[in-house]
Amino acid sequence: MKNSIEAIWKEGFLNETSLVAPKINDLYNQKSKHLVDKMERMFRINLVVIIGTAIVFPLIYYVLDAVWEGAAGSLLLLLTAWYNKRQIDSIKSLDQGATSLEYLKSLDRWLRDVFLKSEKIARFSYPLYYLIAISTIWSAWNNQGLNLKIRHRFPDLLIIGDISLIALLFAGLTILLMFYFSAKIYRWEVRLMYGRVLDKLKETIAEMEKLKQGL
Repeated sequence: MKNSIEAIWKEGFLNETSLVAPKINDLYNQKSKHLVDKMERMFRINLVVIIGTAIVFPLIYYVLDAVWEGAAGSLLLLLTAWYNKRQIDSIKSLDQGATSLEYLKSLDRWLRDVFLKSEKIARFSYPLYYLIAISTIWSAWNNQGLNLKIRHRFPDLLIIGDISLIALLFAGLTILLMFYFSAKIYRWEVRLMYGRVLDKLKETIAEMEKLKQGL
């Protein structure tokens, strides 16, 4: 196609006096800026949600009479928010390069590095969240006297402290499973939240590289 975008791009770079190359460059500059702004905005929205949850957590857990669990969950969320804020700020240090393509490649490398580090953190933080949830459920059952009812109904249960051995084994097994699957869960969450914009980023890079190779 004589008037295809590839032909226009090639014409602009083969002929330095052409007026269409700056237009194509500007088009991709705007497209790149839109992608970067959207990604940064999504990171900030996620940060606000985490901080909001950290504020609400103690209130919810206070109602459930599990103050310490709520405080632990809130602290863990605030640490996650602090880490995420550092990552968002680091986006400003990306090498913008001479072209939009170089900047988008730099952004893609930055994102892969951020998600990889966060995945490693998730392997420990997700089991901790789960442990807090189990502790909260146990506290609620204990406050309602359900533990005593279970012990009266099943007097042969082996009890360690105030908890049955079966409950301890179940909790330990599920925490180990959470530790094992935490990375996969994190990748699923990343895909759910950022999948579309990540795909768009890769498509844009591939498109720009294809046009560049056609020169």
